Amino acid sequence: MSSQSPASGKSRHWVVIETGANQAYVFASNKQAVNVGASELIFRSGTEWVTEAVRKINERSGRDAVEIVVAASGKALLLAPNAADGRAVIRAVTRRALHQAPGLEIWGTVDPKAVDNDADLADGLSRAYQLQAAWRSRRPSPLLRHPTLPFTRPCHYSGQPSTAFGDEGGTPYPRAAKVDAAWRRRNVGRDRMADRLVDSAVVQADKLNDGVSNAGWVAVMHADGNGIGDVFRKISTTYSGQDFLTKLGAFSRALDEVTVTALRYAVEQVNDRTGWLLPLVVGGDDVTVVMDARPAFEVTATFVERFAEQAAGNETISQVLTDARLPGLTACAGIAYVKPHYPFSQAYELAEELCSSAKQIKRIDPSYGALDFHVLHDSIGQSLGRIRAPLTVTDGDEAELRLWPGPVVIGEPTKGGWAAAHDVTLLREVAKELGRKPSETDPPVLPRSALHRLRQALLAGRTETNRARDQVTVWAPNREKADAFLRDHLLVDEPPSDSGVTFSRILGAIDLIDMATGTAPHTAAERDNIRAAQPSREAA
Repeated sequence: MSSQSPASGKSRHWVVIETGANQAYVFASNKQAVNVGASELIFRSGTEWVTEAVRKINERSGRDAVEIVVAASGKALLLAPNAADGRAVIRAVTRRALHQAPGLEIWGTVDPKAVDNDADLADGLSRAYQLQAAWRSRRPSPLLRHPTLPFTRPCHYSGQPSTAFGDEGGTPYPRAAKVDAAWRRRNVGRDRMADRLVDSAVVQADKLNDGVSNAGWVAVMHADGNGIGDVFRKISTTYSGQDFLTKLGAFSRALDEVTVTALRYAVEQVNDRTGWLLPLVVGGDDVTVVMDARPAFEVTATFVERFAEQAAGNETISQVLTDARLPGLTACAGIAYVKPHYPFSQAYELAEELCSSAKQIKRIDPSYGALDFHVLHDSIGQSLGRIRAPLTVTDGDEAELRLWPGPVVIGEPTKGGWAAAHDVTLLREVAKELGRKPSETDPPVLPRSALHRLRQALLAGRTETNRARDQVTVWAPNREKADAFLRDHLLVDEPPSDSGVTFSRILGAIDLIDMATGTAPHTAAERDNIRAAQPSREAA
């Protein structure tokens, strides 16, 4: 991301360049190497391609004619001295996209009305955005450039018309133009992500086709900042003139820095394995990664927590939020736990829905972040609503019972109420207690048979669950301890008191224990690291 400070007192035109349908472009194929390459092409379209186009135009004119305000992944904001120079940049970038990133939806708009007064810069940018949106609505889809005809051989990876052959494992496969272009960029994209994070953690280039190392489960994590759009809108009304341009570019760069730093810190906490992470999108406030399921929950929780801390400590972001009278920045995330060969595009959609579910914390208390997760045992892709419908139980006229613990709140809530009831610390405590290594003097709080009984009872409703709780308390080695544990975590009435919702932490904690342990055979070194967790699988 780059920014230059345009001089004031000039007549200038706003230029907006943007990519669209990014998710469809990145996840058009289930091949993760292709996803990495496609993400790299989107990044370069708004950074390298724009910067080079501006440099060439400025060199031809012999002056700094076109000035860069923001150049980020898939997006650029420029100020041009005239509409012709602005169109020249757009033409250079979109032409390059046709050659190097076929199928990428990218377009640009030049505001025909010049901004003569610095005080009107924010209004001019709003007008340019409106024109950009109107122009996009009239554009045909890039898919229409390559209609599938009866004699066209379909791409092996995407089903679209193929234009080339590519070798994989000694076998030539037909590839669509955009798949082939992304494939060629996969190693460059991998290396850029590894440089920003931790090289040993990221899947090596020669193993991109194999995906992340795992023990039977992988996690697709999608994270997104909360209220970032509101911040950008507030910047346009809080600042004006040169100050507006400076703050706009500085905030964009700071946001990217906070996201990368927070994710790098979370990744650095996992130092006992290699090749367990594959970043696909890391930029702005967006993160999408595939990782080994074992460390996924703690990595995600750490990222969400660190994002808020990094944002609070960033001078640029703090100043903008103070001036705009906005609360601190937080983030939410969703984790979809799936089998390694589960269709990636469907896993990503589930992770995105889980992230949206976590974002309900914004309506309750925007000072916290949150995450939501689900372990998908089904082989058929479904929406989150349909997946969780069987996990929502009602027992006559009694309160609704949800058998999942999310959204889980990150940020040490101390005010009580909804956020405190969903505090990640409580879920960690349950998982730790159920998953700890037993001993003769300190047996587990509940035996395996008790957990099996509770699982069945929870699906039958509150009445049956209360009956099962009384039964398993009698079976427990320490009845008093088991009773206190179950009263705190088995059925939790969600605040406020009249919400009519009850949830349970037990099944979610068991899922986290299973994911942290894994199901596939491990290396000798990994067995040593997880041996203490093996009894917890028996308990679960």
